[in-house]
Amino acid sequence: MCLSLTVAARQHLRELTLLRRVRDRIDRECTRPLDIDALARSVDLPAAQFVRRFRDAYGLSPHDYRLAAEAIRNREARAARPKVA
Repeated sequence: MCLSLTVAARQHLRELTLLRRVRDRIDRECTRPLDIDALARSVDLPAAQFVRRFRDAYGLSPHDYRLAAEAIRNREARAARPKVA
């Protein structure tokens, strides 16, 4: 493998690792407002580039990811409630 491809592959894996940490942070801090600028700073990317990279990795923007995760949590909570006849 070409040295430049190896470097690019390592950089890509590093970026995916950082984006996974951001995704986990979004899940942990689900009750707090979503601060795209702070999330982008945590992975050392400009906000617009961060949103594009997050969307490339997860298929959703950070905001849409949070909405989808919230909808799943709500569905699971409703399903866990006892049924009252």
